[in-house]
Amino acid sequence: MPTDHACQSAAESAAQALDSLRPFLQPGSPRGADGFDDWATGAAALLVVLAGLQADRSGELTLWHARMGDQFHEALGLPVAGAEGLRPVLRSRGWDALAAVQHKARELLTDLAGDGRPDRPVELSRQLDLVEDACAGALRRMAVPPEAAVRCAAAFAEATGSLFGLHPAPPPRYTPPPPAAAQATASPLPPDWTTCILF
Repeated sequence: MPTDHACQSAAESAAQALDSLRPFLQPGSPRGADGFDDWATGAAALLVVLAGLQADRSGELTLWHARMGDQFHEALGLPVAGAEGLRPVLRSRGWDALAAVQHKARELLTDLAGDGRPDRPVELSRQLDLVEDACAGALRRMAVPPEAAVRCAAAFAEATGSLFGLHPAPPPRYTPPPPAAAQATASPLPPDWTTCILF
């Protein structure tokens, strides 16, 4: 199960990534506005990603994907289109927010353990890659520039993966090919995830 420290670090990382989207989601709104609470905001972002991992396992990824934009707006305390006049979503704060992340992560680990498969770290890495791609696509449709969307989605995936001991492998060091082989050299593959899952 993720430790309190792991949840805190992941929430803080996710909060910074999510807050970087504020100028795109609400132009004119500065980063860190409205009493920014990094634990509550980061926990809300992590819960969105964890819900995506569970949705992939239950075959409900499309529904999760359709609601992601509203959930990110809610996490930042921004208005949600079509929700005018409704009571704002109440979010847990402080340690309660981190406890919610810990509980959701434990549910996911229990679900994975129930499969009885020996390649659980590989399966979780695959799901995390899928959710990261879906998240980047959803952010682009929310008018977030492509580069910022990809960077933020990667940060969400890295923060969520850290809850389970998953960390992206560092990109391989680039070595220029000999001049004669330069044209025949393929582009390097994107970094994979290294696995050290906590069960």
